[in-house]
Order: sequence, then C-alpha cells, then structure tokens
Amino acid sequence: MNESARRTTDASASASDADRLRDLRERLEQAQAGERCAQALLEAMASLMGSGDTNEVLAGIAENAARHVGFRSVAIYRADHEAGTLSHVALAVIESEDAHQPLPGMARVRMMDVEPEPIPLGPGHMLAEFALGDEPYRVTSMTDVATGEECPCVLVEMRCGSGDGSRRGALVGVIAACSPEPASARQVNLLRALSALGAAAAEAARVELFRTQLVSAVSHELRTPLAAIRAYNELLLDGDAGPINDEQQLFLQRIETTCLHLDRVVEDMLDLSRLRSGELVIRKGPTDVVAVIEHIFDTLAPEAARRNVTLIEEIDDELPMISSNPDRLAQVLFNLVGNAVKYVGDGGHVVVRAQVRDLDACPPSEPAEGPRAAPPIEGDCLVIEVSDDGPGIAREDMTRIFDEFYRGRLTEGTTKGSGLGLSIAARLTRLLGGAIDATSTPGEGSTFSLAFPIPTESDACR
Repeated sequence: MNESARRTTDASASASDADRLRDLRERLEQAQAGERCAQALLEAMASLMGSGDTNEVLAGIAENAARHVGFRSVAIYRADHEAGTLSHVALAVIESEDAHQPLPGMARVRMMDVEPEPIPLGPGHMLAEFALGDEPYRVTSMTDVATGEECPCVLVEMRCGSGDGSRRGALVGVIAACSPEPASARQVNLLRALSALGAAAAEAARVELFRTQLVSAVSHELRTPLAAIRAYNELLLDGDAGPINDEQQLFLQRIETTCLHLDRVVEDMLDLSRLRSGELVIRKGPTDVVAVIEHIFDTLAPEAARRNVTLIEEIDDELPMISSNPDRLAQVLFNLVGNAVKYVGDGGHVVVRAQVRDLDACPPSEPAEGPRAAPPIEGDCLVIEVSDDGPGIAREDMTRIFDEFYRGRLTEGTTKGSGLGLSIAARLTRLLGGAIDATSTPGEGSTFSLAFPIPTESDACR
C-alpha cells in the first residue's frame, strides 16, 4: 500500500472513530436527559398525589405529560357514569416560539380552557367509543383539540384496578395526547403509567367521599338513640320511675358505662374523619402542662380506683409553659393514660412524668412516615411520659400501634376498644407541634413519650 492510500485509510478510520464517539456522546446525553426528565416527572407526580382534589391531580397529569413526556397537547376527560358522559376536565398545551418541539422538561406549558359540552358515552364519537371498548390504549390519528389540526395521537384509558386482576376496573376517564410526530414506545409507556396514577387518585377520592358520608351517617344514627338511652337510664338511676334494688342499680350503671364507651367511639370516629380531611383547626396558646395532667388524674381517678390501679405523678418543679391547645393536649393524655389504666390489670401502676430535657434526650421527632411525622424539634423540649407495668406490646406490633383500628396481640380480647385512640393521639400530637414515641418490653410494661418544643424569647416576641 502506497503512502497516499495509507493516509486515506487512516483518515477514514479517524473519521469513523470520531463518528462513533459523537454517536456515543449523543446517546449518553440523551440517556442523561431522560434520567433527569424521569426524576422531574417522578417528583412532580409525588407532590400531586398528596392532593385530595381529583381534578387538580388530573390537570397536573396533563401538564406533566406535556412538559416531561414530550406531547404537544394533552387533554383529559373524566367519566360521569350517572350522566353517561365524558367531561373535558384538563387541557395542557406546550408553548413553543419556533417550529421545533422543545426538549422534555424544558417546555413552557399553558393550561387552556376546556370544552364545556360533555361527550355522550355511546357510538358516534371516537373518544366515547374508545372508552367503551376493550383497548387499554390506541395509537391513532385525530384532530388536536388545541390546534384543530389532524395529527398523530395516543389514547389511554384510566381505569381503577379490579382487585383480583380477572377483569378491568371501572372507567375513570381517557387521556388524549397529541404530537406532530408519532409517539415513541417510551412516551406511550409513560402516558400509561400516568393514567394509572390518575385512576388511583380518582378511586382514592371516591373512597374518601364514601368514608366521610358513612362516618357522618353512622355518627348521626348512633348519637340520637344513645342520647335517648342515657336520658332514660339516668331517670331510672335517679329513682324517677320508682325504687330500684342494688342489683338493678348495678345493671343500670353497666348500661351507662356501655353508652359512654359507644359515645366515645362516635367522637373518635368524627375526630379521625376531621383529622384525615384536614378540617380540624387547632388554635394554640400558652398551656400549663401541670394543670392538664392534674385534670386527667381527676377525671380518671374513679376508673383507676375501680380497677385497683395506682396513679402516680412525677412532675418536675417549675415546668415552663408550652405553646399548645389545653383541650387537645388533654385529649391526647386522656387516651394514653386511659389506655394504661385499662390494660395494666388489677393492682398495676401508671406513672406520668413531666420534665425538661435537652434535645439529645428527647423522643425522636421525625419518624419515617405515618401520622406521627412532625417537624423537627430544636433546642430543649418538654417531655411527658406515660408508663405502666402491664402486659406490654409485642415486638411485631410496635410498627403498627399508631395505625387506625389496630389492637395489639398481647391485649386482644382482654378489654373493649375501638383501636382509634393511639392513632388520634399521634395525629393530634403532630398538629400540636410535638412528637410521639413508644417503647415496650413484653411482660414488663410500656412507655409512651410526648415531646414538645419549649418556646424561646424570640418565639414570645412574634
């Protein structure tokens, strides 16, 4: 091979290497851009799923499908099965200053007004026929509602899960996403994943509405007869219907106790419903913890005496005031101390301690998740502990004791209870700005700890 041919071959090889390097660099940049896009999409959807407004979630899905997945316009239609229609609830459109589609994640998105007229769920309209069909998604061509142009489009069903996987769940709605170019497999898969989130949000909202209505109806239906039963029972106990003997008085007192228990369950259900929906407003102010504890002791002393349980106070002198709500703090302590009295057993002891501790000795203020989650406490804190020498809590139950309606194995069947007290106590503690924690040794007892920040001079000046 002569020198000229060798130089030509070397130049070709160099050009080929440069092309491969350029191609590799482009693919790496695309992969990195895709990773950033996926992360941004995940973070956006995670924040959206905390909303209780289904239409807000669906609008967010439309916006993020346009911004991060790369569709020019995304329209979402929600099914109204009572009216037999599809209602247009969201329309997101990419704003582009030139003819080129902007990169995912870099697009400016505008939410546009939606079509006011619903689409009948029946033959004659592409979206309605697709919604009633058996295709989970369809790649087709249709008129873009944002531009009026015919273009490639992806239709995706939103359906609630059926539970057993044997059939499709109920139709929630349809997503229609359009672009100048046919969608890639990746775009279709991301759109289907977003549709599942939309369906989940709609199902969660439906279940929450049903739960709220059920709690309201049950509470109303229970309260009215309970009030009547207690009124007649008090008349009998007072002897208004004639003299009663000791055995009859005992039976009537048990009726009164049962009515009080049912009334407490009703109140717990209403409180939990308000806590979960964010309807419970707590006004905080300077609170004397010692006065609250003494009130709890006065309230529970008769019950403790009846069960032969000793109540013990261990309260440091000159405890500072905290910013709280005395009524709601009393509710938390009533649940904790009341539970201890109820479960400790005959001859047991319940100790309530209150003291100031430095931050390192305070209960943890940031549990991983759940109703105990609270803002971190800074500086010294006031700690209230409720300890007993009862049966304790099984190790496998510790992660669930603050769950709604959950009752531990070691106390199951021994006493009556709704399983709501600790969940309500945890949620109220968080709203009061505190943290709650529990420790237990089976067979030796349990300790529940509350920690509240102590206001500083700067807090007092606000």
